[in-house]
Amino acid sequence: MLLFAFSILFPITEIFAPPGPNEWSRAPYCPAGCSLDFMKQRWSEYYNYKGSEWMELKKQEMLLSINNGTIEDWLNTDPSRAHYNVFNYYFYAGEIPNLEGKFIDQVKQDMFFSDMKQNLNNNQFPLGNHTYINFSLMLAGVTSIAVVITFILWKKRK
Repeated sequence: MLLFAFSILFPITEIFAPPGPNEWSRAPYCPAGCSLDFMKQRWSEYYNYKGSEWMELKKQEMLLSINNGTIEDWLNTDPSRAHYNVFNYYFYAGEIPNLEGKFIDQVKQDMFFSDMKQNLNNNQFPLGNHTYINFSLMLAGVTSIAVVITFILWKKRK
């Protein structure tokens, strides 16, 4: 009964809906996170969608607002989110930093090292494709194999 009431008050479509209207229907929206390669590829399509003349005009406006320190005001002046789309396009193209002042390569590097730090803190060793093995178990397995091989070689020598 409580779940039914919750679903009426907070429909799933609103919980996982993109934030506000966007003038570009193909704008990437990943509530669980997207890979940087996917984001770069998807945002590269935006330039062709808007055209070079419009994009260059908005780029000049954006660079001026970055230099003036008013980038957040510029981003929020357009209710269709076109300014956010321009900002994201040039960020993922590597031409401008994000709002924290980091370029895409720095963000990618930070993500890599934070993932590695998190894996070490969780005692995990990445095997690829989001598969992990417990580092202690891996170390115990490798040690066991080394002991068995050493024992076999020692027995053969006698």
